[in-house]
Amino acid sequence: MELTLSPEAQGQLRRQLTVFLIVTFVLSWGIFGSALAFGFAQSPVVILGVWGPSLSAIIVTAAFYGTGGLKRFLGRIRVREGLKWFLPLLGFFLVIGLAGRYIGSVAAGIEFDPRFWGWAWVAQVMLMQLLIPGLGEEFGWRGFALQRLQYIMSPLQATLVIALIHLLWHLPTYWLGQGIHNVPAIWVVLFLLPWTILFTWAYNRSGGSILVSIFFHATMGATLSYTAFLPSESAVPISPDLITMVWLPDGLMGPYLGVAVLYWILAIYILRGGFGGLGTPPEFEHPIPEREQAD
Repeated sequence: MELTLSPEAQGQLRRQLTVFLIVTFVLSWGIFGSALAFGFAQSPVVILGVWGPSLSAIIVTAAFYGTGGLKRFLGRIRVREGLKWFLPLLGFFLVIGLAGRYIGSVAAGIEFDPRFWGWAWVAQVMLMQLLIPGLGEEFGWRGFALQRLQYIMSPLQATLVIALIHLLWHLPTYWLGQGIHNVPAIWVVLFLLPWTILFTWAYNRSGGSILVSIFFHATMGATLSYTAFLPSESAVPISPDLITMVWLPDGLMGPYLGVAVLYWILAIYILRGGFGGLGTPPEFEHPIPEREQAD
């Protein structure tokens, strides 16, 4: 059952979203810009910029709802629910990554030669993905922003807004040599749109578990390495040139596009009602005055 909020309550959520986005972009882009201006692009300090969305979500939640509201927000980590999702997500992205790489390699006429580099290496990659993009972004993008956007627009509209914001937020990292993917940016858009649809589905199906969102982001990010459907960075270094490029030669786009096609098939299936569709937003964890009066 969908909840209809009053215009005043929707305005409250829009104000929170506006403050969240301002703080996120000032914090992240400020650090990214400083790294470029002062020459510390390879410093661990840049990680603070990657953590901008989550730090912003925590700061803004505390500002609007105090310590009690922050505890409720952090309570949506839901460890038990998150752990139930970890292995299925890991297996899902492994299968999608390998299958998409195979399909794309065959279509592009290049060799399919998957290599396993050892469990220690996989564990290291997964840990980095959990600690940096997982923890650093998902309290913000899904836990704070998607949760509110779905209360003032449809889940699909909210998903598209999150995808756009996420892409824009990543823009300065191309100058840091750490852009989102080392393929032309136009194809990153066509990759992330269906991935973000799948992300919203997982978020809603898990009842808004932030830990599930962290695992979703981290397990997908890890497959970029251990299924290797991106071009090697020696062949295609990350640079601002990728923003204006439209294609890569020598079949390098094939594996990436193979994975994107599989994401699109699943995303379209969900949008047509498969797996229960995108679902409805989880219950909001903070009191909205108009809702309290109606109870």
